[in-house]
Amino acid sequence: MEIWNEEKGKVTYHNSWVTNIEVDEKNVVEMAECARARWKIENEHNNVLKHHGYHLEHNFGHGKENACEIYAVLNLLAFQMHGILLLLDEGYQKARGSIRRLDEFFAGLRLIFSRFLFGSWEEFIGFIAPDDDPGG
Repeated sequence: MEIWNEEKGKVTYHNSWVTNIEVDEKNVVEMAECARARWKIENEHNNVLKHHGYHLEHNFGHGKENACEIYAVLNLLAFQMHGILLLLDEGYQKARGSIRRLDEFFAGLRLIFSRFLFGSWEEFIGFIAPDDDPGG
């Protein structure tokens, strides 16, 4: 599929996909929107995994058998866990909201973990994102 931009006088979008759904005038717009949405999700997630704190493109293996696969899976699990925390944990949401860039957030966590010991997740989250209400 190609989209021709009359103003620019050129193709501004090109995509192809494999499907067993017959593409016709009735469903082509929805198919294109779905393809673009999928590309956007994949591109944004890959960008985060590569450039915003997860360093996924780094070669973790360094010659050790299966090490790169194990580290890649652990990295993906961490990414998923952070997504779950962002959806479900109010303390994490507050802590994450306090620092805009994800790589800076992770750098702050590393610094805190290198200096302090916490007895629980709640204690840790309370340290990085204390309640605004001093009365509790």
